[in-house]
Amino acid sequence: VAPSQRHGLIGVNGAGKTTLFNLITGDLAADGGEIRLDGQALTGLSIQARVLKGLGRTYQVSSLAPSLSVRAHLVLAKGDGRLPSLLQSWRARGDEAGLLANAERFGLSDVLDELVSALSHGAQRQLELAMVLYRRPRVLLLDEPAAGLSPSERMLFSRVIRDLPREVSLLMIEHDMDLILGLSDWITVLHHGRVLAAGKPAEIARDQAVRDVYLGYAHA
Repeated sequence: VAPSQRHGLIGVNGAGKTTLFNLITGDLAADGGEIRLDGQALTGLSIQARVLKGLGRTYQVSSLAPSLSVRAHLVLAKGDGRLPSLLQSWRARGDEAGLLANAERFGLSDVLDELVSALSHGAQRQLELAMVLYRRPRVLLLDEPAAGLSPSERMLFSRVIRDLPREVSLLMIEHDMDLILGLSDWITVLHHGRVLAAGKPAEIARDQAVRDVYLGYAHA
């Protein structure tokens, strides 16, 4: 993934997309090769250490706490995980303005004090994205971020991605082809764990090998 790149990762189910993400973030131990960020080796580091190095990720399955509020999740995302002390010192440190701005960016201003359990699926996905971006990662990995979103939520998501600072590099898995073709400036196609094709969105859309794989899968 090049600096500032919006890189789409596509492939049929079982192609190895999420496995690749798990290797990058440390959820799965690599049995060979090396993973580097800005020339620094990440292989062997813990998940948390990789986050501190600048990796941010959302998952297919939500990891939110239903009994905590939206505000509490954002506080935890920015801090070190000790909620009581963080809540007590949040306003004193002047972080409230940043929290409110982040919530507004993702359409969460009106639900800051709602429990996560009361949110729609789409709002929960927006919260997950808000949390990971709040830490200002250098490389952002999104695993099917638009799954289950309504049309209006997809529009908001697209706007957020287009407005990402250019210093944030993006690697995104998504099955919505229109969405990923529209948001990416480079796309890699995986098939059975190997790169089938890579190129600009228009090139991938015309690639016959890619079309054969997707059409063959659709009619299997």
